[in-house]
Amino acid sequence: MKFYTSVLLFPTLFLISSCEEGREKSESSSFQSTVSTDANADSFAVKPSLSPSNKMEVKTFEVKDSTGKTQGWGYDIYIENKKMIHQPIIPAIPGNRAFKTESDAKKTGLFALGKMIKEATLPTITTKELDSLGVIK
Repeated sequence: MKFYTSVLLFPTLFLISSCEEGREKSESSSFQSTVSTDANADSFAVKPSLSPSNKMEVKTFEVKDSTGKTQGWGYDIYIENKKMIHQPIIPAIPGNRAFKTESDAKKTGLFALGKMIKEATLPTITTKELDSLGVIK
């Protein structure tokens, strides 16, 4: 009985694993792209190679506490109108602090989107990068 189970189980696991690898490759390949943007634009026009164009944009929002008092700003990153990243706090620093200004949130969001496109993964942001953006002093 154990022999039959392992004979049937191994090919099934192999097929599932193969499908997952194929899906990961197709998802990451969709990020191989060129970006054209206007310096004042709120979104990027992204044209992946051999794929229809993707709409990618960064939207800022006010961060409020439980009483409704504004604490600062955050950003969301959308791909094809689907929210992919929700960032209500400044990444890479201790604590849960929102961005002081909408401009800081927007700069960081656009930087994160650029890294996401370049590296074809979810972005990580360091304190050094935040410092170079002028977000933290």
